[in-house]
Amino acid sequence: MRGLSKRFMKDLKEGELKPLLDAVKKDDTLCLEIRENYINIYYRGGNICKVTEEDEKYLFFFDMKYTEKYKEEVPELLENGKVEEIVNNIPILKNEMDSYFSEHAKLEREFQQLILRENNCTPISRDTDYYIVDLEYANSDNNSRFDMIATKWLSTANSRKKGEALKLAFIEVKYGDGALTGNAGIQKHIKDLYKFLSKSENSIYEEAENVINQKIELGLIYKIKKDITVSKEKPEVILLCANHKPVKTALKREIREVMQTLEYKELKKMCDLKLATSSLMGYGLYDECMLSFEEFVSEE
Repeated sequence: MRGLSKRFMKDLKEGELKPLLDAVKKDDTLCLEIRENYINIYYRGGNICKVTEEDEKYLFFFDMKYTEKYKEEVPELLENGKVEEIVNNIPILKNEMDSYFSEHAKLEREFQQLILRENNCTPISRDTDYYIVDLEYANSDNNSRFDMIATKWLSTANSRKKGEALKLAFIEVKYGDGALTGNAGIQKHIKDLYKFLSKSENSIYEEAENVINQKIELGLIYKIKKDITVSKEKPEVILLCANHKPVKTALKREIREVMQTLEYKELKKMCDLKLATSSLMGYGLYDECMLSFEEFVSEE
């Protein structure tokens, strides 16, 4: 199950890993994601630093595919295992990743990180209706994969006082119209989702509750102090299509075809299927901007 040990949490808050957590909090281009007793720190959708706990010490990893200029210096830096050195060299790692992304862009993942920043880390998040629990969720035990998992926490005063029994929302991000079809398109996603939600037992709700509360404890959710609880009631499934060209018919065509499938009809009993639209421009997620598939295809 995803989550960090008490020792890992303590070292992030007040121990040897605190400089790394502080660096993430001070840098809007970084985000820290909690895995199963390790963390990934992302920059522009790429993993700039992975930290694992092994034999009462911490190991640091950087994906060497991102670097060309410092292929010799980076491994030595990571092997030293000195957090302050790693923090001081984040600008160098960023520069290497920028060079890599100039030729191998990760636009969808970069966009996901911007959504997380807007809804978790800025003053705007006090008014949005979703907090991002996790990016790039993958679980081999239940064969699931989601671009993002969120908790739906309405921004009304009454709802924010409680923080109890929050619904989960599974978010699939499609960046550009080229991502709507094919092996990773909307129809494939609906089939995979049906298989996942058809399982009677699933630990993802407990896992999400643990992760979001650890993020709150680490100060990664803007001005949220209280623990929250996650409900196992009917979740939402949100399709978020970034930069869809309105005059193109592919999106509505794909959704109409999905709506004719048996999987869709069964899924409607298990979850609320939505399509995210924006509040004018921006990355904030609002309940009022979530359309049902039926509402979306009926729009002129």
